[in-house]
Amino acid sequence: MRKIVLGTAMAAVLAVAPGLAQAACTLSGDAAEGQKVSKQCTACHVFEASKPSRPTGPNIHDSMGRGIGEQADYTRYSAAFAAAKGKVTWDEAKVVEYVKDPKAFLAKVNGKDLKHGMNFKLADETKAKQVAAFLTAIKGKADCP
Repeated sequence: MRKIVLGTAMAAVLAVAPGLAQAACTLSGDAAEGQKVSKQCTACHVFEASKPSRPTGPNIHDSMGRGIGEQADYTRYSAAFAAAKGKVTWDEAKVVEYVKDPKAFLAKVNGKDLKHGMNFKLADETKAKQVAAFLTAIKGKADCP
C-alpha cells in the first residue's frame, strides 16, 4: 500500500513540475510581446541564461547593463563591435536604436563604417521596444528564457 501511495505522489509531482518551471518566469505586456518577436533572433542568438553562446552570435540573456562586445564566452565579434567595446552599455534605448539599424548604430558609435555581422533589421519601432523590454525583463532571471 505504501508503494502505491508513494508512486501516486511521485506521479503527481512529475505531472505538475513542468508547469511550475514555466510559471517561474512570468512576462507581461511589452516584455511578453518582445519574447514573441525575439524568436526570429534565435537563429543566431541564445536567450537562456544557462546556455553558451552560438558561433553565430553571443548569448544575450543578460546583455542589459553590460558593455557592447563583452559576452565572455563569445570571441567572434566583428570589427565594428570590437571598435565599439567600451563605448556602449546596453540599455533599452540603445537596443532599440541598434536593432532598428545595426549598421547605422555601429557607424555612429565608431565614427566610421566598419565590418559587422548583424544583417537583420527590426525597423518596426514598437517591435524593437518590445524586444528591449523583453531583454530588460529577463536580466538576472535564470528561469526566464
